[in-house]
Order: sequence, then C-alpha cells, then structure tokens
Amino acid sequence: MRSKNIIVTFLILVCTILSVDAQNFNPDSKILYKEVQGDSLYLHVFKPKLSKKPTAAIVFFFGGGWTGGTPKQFYQQSRYFASRGILAISAEYRVKNTHGTSPFECVEDGKSAIRWVRENAKKLNIDPNKIVASGGSAGGHVALTTALIDGFENANENLSVSSIPNAVVGYNPVLDTTKKGYGYKKVAGRETEISPAHQVKKGMPPMLIFHGTNDKTVPFENAKRFTKLMKEAGNECELIAVDNVGHGFFNGDFFRKGSGDKYFNLTVYETDVFLRKLGYLKKKPTLSRNIKQVSCVGDSNTEATYPTFLQEKLGKKYQVKNFGKGGATLLEGTNHPYFEKTVYQNSLKFTPDIVLIMFGTNDANVKWCLDKTRKTDFKGTPQEEFKSQYKKLINAYRSKNAKAEIYVLTPLPIYKHENSRDPEIQQRIVHLKEWVIPIIREISEEENVTLIDVNTLMRKAYKYTVDGVHLNNKGYKILANKIAKKIQ
Repeated sequence: MRSKNIIVTFLILVCTILSVDAQNFNPDSKILYKEVQGDSLYLHVFKPKLSKKPTAAIVFFFGGGWTGGTPKQFYQQSRYFASRGILAISAEYRVKNTHGTSPFECVEDGKSAIRWVRENAKKLNIDPNKIVASGGSAGGHVALTTALIDGFENANENLSVSSIPNAVVGYNPVLDTTKKGYGYKKVAGRETEISPAHQVKKGMPPMLIFHGTNDKTVPFENAKRFTKLMKEAGNECELIAVDNVGHGFFNGDFFRKGSGDKYFNLTVYETDVFLRKLGYLKKKPTLSRNIKQVSCVGDSNTEATYPTFLQEKLGKKYQVKNFGKGGATLLEGTNHPYFEKTVYQNSLKFTPDIVLIMFGTNDANVKWCLDKTRKTDFKGTPQEEFKSQYKKLINAYRSKNAKAEIYVLTPLPIYKHENSRDPEIQQRIVHLKEWVIPIIREISEEENVTLIDVNTLMRKAYKYTVDGVHLNNKGYKILANKIAKKIQ
C-alpha cells in the first residue's frame, strides 16, 4: 500500500513539474538600451526561432500608474508572440517609486526604447518598419505617446532615428490625463501635454485598443472618445470593448496568479489577428480566442490527477484548474472543512465558467458524520448540514459568475479493500448509498444544476482502486474522459 501511494504521489509530482516547465516565460536575454542619471534600463528579450528574413518586433510597456510595476507583466504575451515568429520585448522604463520620476520621463523612456530597437534592427534581425509599441494601463499610455506626442526625446540619442512605432496596441491604456481620465494630479499644470486624447492628429500609425466596460480606473468613455477622435482625423483605430470587466483584465495567469487565461487569450488572439492584417505575422493564432475556465472542486479524488487528464482531454479551448483538498468535507468541525481552506478562496478567484463539485466521500465517514462532539454552528442533522453546505457552495460560485455552468458529481464508488485505512469502510459505503448520493440528486434538481453520476459511471472501477477509496492514474484518466463527454 505504501509503495503504491508513493508511486501515485510521484506521478502527480511529475505532472506538476511538466506543467510548470511548459509555462517557461523567462526572457532569452536582457539588453541594456539606456543609461540616464545613473539608471540602467534593459529590454527583456524573447527571441523567435531562427529566421533568415528579418521579423517584426513588438515592445511592451508594463502598467503601474507610472509609479511602479515590472516587465514580468508582459512575459506571457512576449513568449507567445516569440512563438509566433516575431521578436518580443518587455521593456523597463523609469517609474516614481524606483527612480523618483514623473510620467514625462516615462514617455521619454518609451521613445528611447522604440528608437533603440529601430537603430539596432540589423543586430536584432528585425524589420525597422515593422515595430509595434504596446502596453497596459500606464504602460499602454507610454506606448500610445511614442506615436502621438512630439518632443520628450533624449538629446543624447541619435535623433535622426525615429521613435515612432509602426503600429500600437493598448490594453486599457490611460487615454486622458485630465480630470475626465486618470492621473491628472501626477501631471498637474500640464494635464494635456501627454494626454493621448488631446494630441490626436492625422497620420498616426494603426492602433488597436482593448477596454473593459466596467473599468473604474480609466473610464470606458475615454476609450470610446479616443477612438472617435482617431477616426475623425483619418486614422485607423479599432476599439474592442470587453463587457463586464474592469481594469487590468488582460493579465494572464502567469502575472496575476489564479486569475486564469480567459481574457489573456481573448486579447492576445485579437492582437494576433491585428498583426496578421498588417503583414507582421503569418498563419492563424495558435491559441483559442474564447476559452472556458474549469474549476475542479472536491476532496482527494479531485486533488489527484483527474483534473490533469481532463485538461488533456478537453484541449486548448478549456483551462482546467485543480482545487481539490485531501480529506476535505462540507461538514464543519472536521480536519479539513472546505470552506475554511485557501484552495476554496482560490477557486472563487479563478471565476470559473464551469464548476465540477465532487464531495461526500469524507462526509460519509463515520469519523465525522456520527461524531456528536464535532464542532459546528449548524442546527440539524449531519445530512441536513451536508445539503445546506453543498447549496451554499453552489451559490458562492454563482455569485462570482451568474452564468457559470455548475455540475454536481456523485462520489466515486467505495470498496472493501485489503489496503483500506478506514476500519469502518462498510459503514461509509452504506452512508454513501443511503443519504450522500440521494441528497446530491435532490440538490441537482432543487438548484437546477447538472448531475454527473460518477458513482454509476465508475461502477466497475474496483480494478483501478489502490485502497478502496482512491484510484490509480489509469482510473483517474477514465474518470476524466467520462466527465469530458458530459461537459463538452
């Protein structure tokens, strides 16, 4: 039994390590592009595969209100575009907290970065006429100003080389630095000098703007107004409005841990399409525009490998995350009440589109459901408490996403087994049959959620069990395949 558990644990660890390695977003190199007043600024470079022909380049500027931030914010985007065959860069620039600077120095550094990339095009193997400036929030502002704002050039640079990009992509960028927008106190007395909405003119490079309709930091009105002004001036400017999201929605799971890649995929896909239209990229995007985020919620049978296999089965149109906790119960007063666990909070933060809930195996344990000394605030029977807590869990996910597809799963079958660690395993089997599964069926009807009868689907799983409660990897893979068929 011990050796089998070690093997299963090892396989889970290997899967985890492989998953982490697959998400390698470290830059290939860092290149010094500017030294100013004792500060050294670097470009974090992500190289495409070797190409004989010069490629396009995209330079990202991080957000942080011109006050803080890190180039890591755009590592995930940079790695993607490098994989698509162009040079991708996440640039450093001076910010207030580190360098004691104002937004005006940020604009200067943005221009310096674009100029340096163009001046060193041959060395970088890029086309100097295919340089994209991009960024988010204050970094999006920096990207826009490299195209829109005259002046703010560093006199020590080769000013015969243009600092104007050939295209711009902004992710909820700052577009108006007056009281109608964001940051006016940081540019007091000079509110319109570097305000994109106040500097629009004819002959600007093509632009793509993403903005959330619920943005409370940079009003959505700013994005609509800026786009209108650009078009009225005869420029190409497309606004992609993303409903019901706020500021910073575009960040991926790498930078904003636990948020998922739903909006990262949407924005990167559309950026890819934009760059293809310009002739900077070839072929179709290699990620899906619309993905569904899937939360697998439950006890050790969820914490095991079935979510990993589910991701493999569902493919790129889904992002599956494992929020299982070994020993977890919905009953209070146990070793691992799920509502008290960090993993539960993380499952809510993920804001899933699909929720797979599988509890009951531990709630049916005599150790908990028949323990009259168990501490709980619930007034009623363990069966009533299980049902109440289950409904509470369902509604917690609904409160995060009213459109979430919620599935309740009956627990896996439990068997008498020579490796069982539960001396009351037979009683647990009875509880599962007599009240756990019937209650879950009731919940599915009362809460109008879909039932997946795992207990029946896996009724012949004895040969895959390692201890009568848990399965081996082959068993979890079969379980994942059966669940996939129900939700696709």
